[in-house]
Amino acid sequence: MMSSDDNNRILIIGDMPKMQGDRRTMVPQHDSEFETGGHTAHKPLEALLVERRANLDARSDGFRLHTAPPGADATEMVQQAVAADDPYAVAFVGVRTRVGAESVETIERMWEADPALQIVVCAEYEDQVWAEWAEQLGHTDRLLLLRKPFDQAEAWQIALSLTHKWNLGRQASVKLEEMHAIAKATNEQLHEQIKKRSEVEEELRYLAYHDQVTGLPNRAYLLDRIEQCIARSLRVPGYRYAVLYLDLDNFKLVNDSMGHDRGDKLLQDVAQRLRACMRTIDSVARVEEDIAARVGGDEFIVLLEGLRDLKDSARVAQRFLEVLNRPFRLDGREITVCASIGIATSERPYVRSQEVLRDADTAMYRAKSLGKGRYAIFDPEMHDEAKRRLEIESKLRDAVGREQFQLAYQPIVDVRTSELVGFEALFRCNLPGIESTPQEIINIAEETGLIIQMGRWVFRRACKDFRTWLDKFPHAKDLRISINLSRRELVDDDLIESVRTTLQEASVPVGQVCVEITESGIIENGERAMVRLRQLRELGVQLHMDDFGTGYSSLACLHAYPLDVVKIDRAFTATMTKDTRYIAVVKAIVTLCRTLGMRVTVEGIETPEQLELVDSLGCDSAQGFLFARAMSAESVEDLLESTPDRLMAA
Repeated sequence: MMSSDDNNRILIIGDMPKMQGDRRTMVPQHDSEFETGGHTAHKPLEALLVERRANLDARSDGFRLHTAPPGADATEMVQQAVAADDPYAVAFVGVRTRVGAESVETIERMWEADPALQIVVCAEYEDQVWAEWAEQLGHTDRLLLLRKPFDQAEAWQIALSLTHKWNLGRQASVKLEEMHAIAKATNEQLHEQIKKRSEVEEELRYLAYHDQVTGLPNRAYLLDRIEQCIARSLRVPGYRYAVLYLDLDNFKLVNDSMGHDRGDKLLQDVAQRLRACMRTIDSVARVEEDIAARVGGDEFIVLLEGLRDLKDSARVAQRFLEVLNRPFRLDGREITVCASIGIATSERPYVRSQEVLRDADTAMYRAKSLGKGRYAIFDPEMHDEAKRRLEIESKLRDAVGREQFQLAYQPIVDVRTSELVGFEALFRCNLPGIESTPQEIINIAEETGLIIQMGRWVFRRACKDFRTWLDKFPHAKDLRISINLSRRELVDDDLIESVRTTLQEASVPVGQVCVEITESGIIENGERAMVRLRQLRELGVQLHMDDFGTGYSSLACLHAYPLDVVKIDRAFTATMTKDTRYIAVVKAIVTLCRTLGMRVTVEGIETPEQLELVDSLGCDSAQGFLFARAMSAESVEDLLESTPDRLMAA
């Protein structure tokens, strides 16, 4: 049974009048007429196909029949049907001769127009066989042979079967096209998924071996490359490599004062300079390959592979220092961040990458201890220093927890009158079982962040002792107490509240408390330092710039800060009597400070000649061994008790 969507179009081709005599005897007579290729034909083969079957709806198995004469007309009708997307399912071709050339040509042309068309050859002669036609047209299931005499049931079954077969084929073709489209879409989706997965895997591989902030290789990538260098050095005699461990000096202060976004921008600028510098390494060293990596925080590592001469590693390090020491611009301001570099080379027989990094790191800390902004090459003695540093850090943490510190106080004297005008509180800490200088301890405390807790203790203790002296000695009522603030403390968010609370609890005259901040600590922290200075000034304390001349030494910057006193570093004092150029510098400082309403204190006075010189230059006060060494709080009380006039003998 055909559905309304099935193709039931049949084309009947041939000389119908010639053949209809036999056909008419096979079917009942009908009065209906059928579509032809331009004429009307009377009930021949068509009648066999439209004969109504008993008890069946006339439309249930009906066909749409068209007739055409043989030749070009038939071919044209097939072409038009295909073009209209309404093709014929079957063509019945009537032939009067045996495998005639005209019939074969007609069939071939129809197949050219519609390869899916099924042909039923209706033969005039009973002895014709299918093989004769197959020999001409090929062995195909699209070709059938119907021989005289024609049977109604046979014709009807052939038409029904072939149209059903055509529709099944069309349905299969449509289904295959759908399946092909689904398969194509699925393949495209799968391809896209594979592509995306590949991209994700590539990104993950990149992230696994690269730093997200700078885009440089990371520690994992670098360790793998160092392992390769170690293996090659063990395998190839004369193969040399070097690892340069770079640490940005004072980066944390920039990061804390300007924010992490600006800190990341600075790291990106540093990475860019490293890349640019590495492209010009050939001018100072012969290297097969070089790699820069960021291994965390403000630490970078450069691996030099295939060095011709290990001494070249020092030349490369010096080039990096020169490049990184140039100011960076952040938010329209110039920021100077120098670097300390430690170098470890294949001169030592390393077997693990971690050993190379450890020694380069150790050398880097040696460079920092020597004054920063320089490089140091590892030697075995540095291991002992590294262990010592770790021991100091461990004992210092314990001392911080127990507040096992002391303060020493160095007198500050009026240059003209030799009158005692105040004391500077100096930090002291005796760590059990290890010898260390106060500056060494302070440097480690700065690096570890312990300086915050230590600084608060110093401020509380100095104010407490000061209050005690004021209560005990009336003639000490106008003395000043100077307390140092480190660079880390200057950018601490809790600094102002901590100072305010301490001043209130100690009940000291705020105007006689002097906060000393180093020149580099002020300059390096820029705008944030300015905010802190203003906040301290609002509390009423005096502000002193300490160690002037050891850092930026910029006279032009003095007017920008709300300072009361500038303290000239002892390095100037020791040099003035030997080099008259330093005298001119100190005189310029004093002149500028006078203009700005600031006083000048000179550190490191050890001889009467130095005292006489700074007096002649117009300095206000001085401190140094010439007057007294730093002393305990108890010794201060003894001094005040023995000098009611507060005159200090030079």
